[in-house]
Amino acid sequence: MNRSQIPMSIFNHLQQPALILDCEGRVIVWNDSMERYTGVPAEEVVGKGEYAHGKALFGELCPTLANCILTHGKAGSGHYRLLHHEGEELLAESHIPTRSGRTVVCMAAPLYDTGGRQIGAVETIRDVPSERTAEESGGVPEEQVRILANSLPDMIFTLDRDGIFTQFFWTGGWNQGVNPEEVVGRTPHVLLPQEEADFLAGTAQRVIETGEAISETRSFPWHGEKRSFQVAIHPLHNVSGRIVAATGVSREITRDIACEQVSRLSSLYLDLLGTDIYNTSMVAATIIEMLRDRLSGEEAELAQRVKITIEQGINVIKNVELLTALNKHSIRLEPADLSAAIRDQMQRYAGIDIRYEGGTCMVWANPLLEHIISNLISNSIKFGGMKVRIDVSVMETADTVVLSVADTGIGIPDHLKPNIFDRFSSEGSKTASGSRGLGLHIVKTLVNRYGGRVWAADRVPGKPEEGVAIKIILQKC
Repeated sequence: MNRSQIPMSIFNHLQQPALILDCEGRVIVWNDSMERYTGVPAEEVVGKGEYAHGKALFGELCPTLANCILTHGKAGSGHYRLLHHEGEELLAESHIPTRSGRTVVCMAAPLYDTGGRQIGAVETIRDVPSERTAEESGGVPEEQVRILANSLPDMIFTLDRDGIFTQFFWTGGWNQGVNPEEVVGRTPHVLLPQEEADFLAGTAQRVIETGEAISETRSFPWHGEKRSFQVAIHPLHNVSGRIVAATGVSREITRDIACEQVSRLSSLYLDLLGTDIYNTSMVAATIIEMLRDRLSGEEAELAQRVKITIEQGINVIKNVELLTALNKHSIRLEPADLSAAIRDQMQRYAGIDIRYEGGTCMVWANPLLEHIISNLISNSIKFGGMKVRIDVSVMETADTVVLSVADTGIGIPDHLKPNIFDRFSSEGSKTASGSRGLGLHIVKTLVNRYGGRVWAADRVPGKPEEGVAIKIILQKC
């Protein structure tokens, strides 16, 4: 393993003595704190295997807890007494004193690279504190606990065997009229309704007796409204491995549950939009098409306008469904015929003056490419009316294709051009109407997924009032 894969500065700044072994058991990090703790300089152990680190630390060639991580061995046999084992981490007390005669507690865990491949094991050590210190602090400095707890929005607490708070932190408590300092030394009944207080005290007692963590979601009336909390309670061990208390975290999830309900309603609306309303609109468009074939002159033109208006409504439904899908799924690029997509949309918008004379042109995209063309044409009609003229052109270079869709509509002022592709921004200069939509946002999202670029320009340079030209760069196949 290349030593440069390890973030050296991180371990060198640790105040705890630390070492790292590669997968072959060779020392690759022996930090400054470890040098001071053992008196052994890094150059004497780095790069060496055969338990050289064990001799430097304990005075004899022996495996350390990091070796147990590498070999998946048991830390409870021979050299160590296992104190705690959670996931892949080990916490154990060494039966062998260090060269200085001190007994240590070691913690070790596997080390992975950014690709998820194990590249070694890291181990830190500290002196075993007195039993009294362990009982009082649970092995964690009080100041560290206080700083961490006060920086979090959660309710963080420790309950002893009698169900009394020995620690209680809750930065949001003041908003509820709760003074955390007044909670310490009292039972949960000073804080919560009777049933919930009994639950918290009883759960803490079970955790202390069984050593098993308990996690539950609780909902109950509190401070005039129904509140929901996710509560997780774990046993708290001292360095000797004995459970001395229960420590827990309670996070309010009332808003999360409300958001989940809103999400379900939104999904129901999208299902309704994507099925019933879509199908009804398609039937209406088909009927109007049949009616138009039986009419002529101005009446046929009016029928065509109704049909296009209905199709624009269908396009809105498709855009909502498409945006939802794009937020959930990735896009796989494949060769796509840009000219074919343009001509298909020209047929769909029959009756609109759309001009295009390009030939076959292949780009890297996917079948959603048609939504780009459809939304650009629909946007031109929306802001230019049924009499708008739309000029579509394609210009090829060695590696790219520039697609331009220009119209004779009302144009876009320069100060609005940078923002028209943002979601829910006004898609043109009709700001007085409050007109908003997803069309150009869909265009930008798809173009970005294709590795391209999109921007707005004047159809006639320097004259924004004479129409807009949306230009797109795509990668050529």
